[in-house]
Amino acid sequence: MLGAAALALGTAAVAARTPAKATAGSGATMPRTYVPADGSATLAAVPPRDAREVRLRKVLHAEPERVDVAVQLARLDVQRNRTLSDPRYLGRAQATLARWWHLAAPPPDVLLLRAVIRQSLHDFTGARADLDRLVAADPGDTEAQLTRAVVSTIVADYRAARQSCDAIAGKVSPLVAATCTAAIDAITGRAGEAYARLAQVVAASDGEALQLRTWALTTLAEIAIMRGDPAAAVQHLRAVVELDPDDAYGRAALADVYLGTGRAAEASALLAGREQIDNLLVRRAIAEHVTSGPDRTRLVGAMRDRIAAAAERGDRIHLREEARFTLEVENDPRRALAIALEDFAVQKELADARLVAAAAFAANDLAAAEPVRTWATLHRVDDAQLRHWLGDRP
Repeated sequence: MLGAAALALGTAAVAARTPAKATAGSGATMPRTYVPADGSATLAAVPPRDAREVRLRKVLHAEPERVDVAVQLARLDVQRNRTLSDPRYLGRAQATLARWWHLAAPPPDVLLLRAVIRQSLHDFTGARADLDRLVAADPGDTEAQLTRAVVSTIVADYRAARQSCDAIAGKVSPLVAATCTAAIDAITGRAGEAYARLAQVVAASDGEALQLRTWALTTLAEIAIMRGDPAAAVQHLRAVVELDPDDAYGRAALADVYLGTGRAAEASALLAGREQIDNLLVRRAIAEHVTSGPDRTRLVGAMRDRIAAAAERGDRIHLREEARFTLEVENDPRRALAIALEDFAVQKELADARLVAAAAFAANDLAAAEPVRTWATLHRVDDAQLRHWLGDRP
């Protein structure tokens, strides 16, 4: 729920809320490497570089020591990765920063971007080390603190996440401060209080920037889902999509509510034409599978291809989407459970916990969900979906 924070402030932490791309776990079918017969064949279309990027690239080529220019270019690619869910842009960003990447003490802007990219690649230990160094040097660095809150939340270090939220409370707008804190309160047993406080701040924040409002509304929706109120979640998420039709995170969250409340046809319509983003593809494939829609065969096949291609690359990031596809389309709960547990061992967001619980229930093996029970008990997590799958006391 904290992942959008830095995007809302226009910071490099945008990658923290990157729509998850589908990757492969055990059991993926390995494709044969495609080698085009014609050297002029087009393998992929990429967006053209705009005039600003062309100019910056020329400057950096002429003056390779210009860290300020490299940071600007790397931020552009981090943003593209978020928008397009294309990890190649993270690689480009890292390559742009190569001169400073391995330094023990790189410039602060590089250190922040390195943390963002490491987090996006699930190197949470490395990201956290970079962020801890940044906030130790400057506790008032709001970008670093927000990104640290993101990473800490993903690995269930809620105490550190709250420390970061508290550190910026007087330095950011009330909406940013309230949203940061509400996300932590909600996951640690105070969802009702968090929802009420954040809703009050949102109602008084009409003049805030677009990204700030969509972040806050998405957080409200996620808390509503925790509380078992899908109608409120739909209301908030529809507002997000209306404010920003290209907000893939909000659109995916709205599709999830539709899928979870028997409205798969609406989910499919919501995602139609946006399948280039992997985590929207997996949801639309599920929706078309559920409804036996006209695009079912094409989308299911496309999702299988992407999973297999990721397996060939050795890409182990974001197993969540593969586990969900395996459970809801391939109807293999035992394998889905294995993948979901592997995912939960790395990141402990609520969506990861729910997937373990759902797969364990489908596999008739609730004992396998013990890591989720332990986590939920330790942090007083109170979530309607976990109660549904695991019983009243996760």
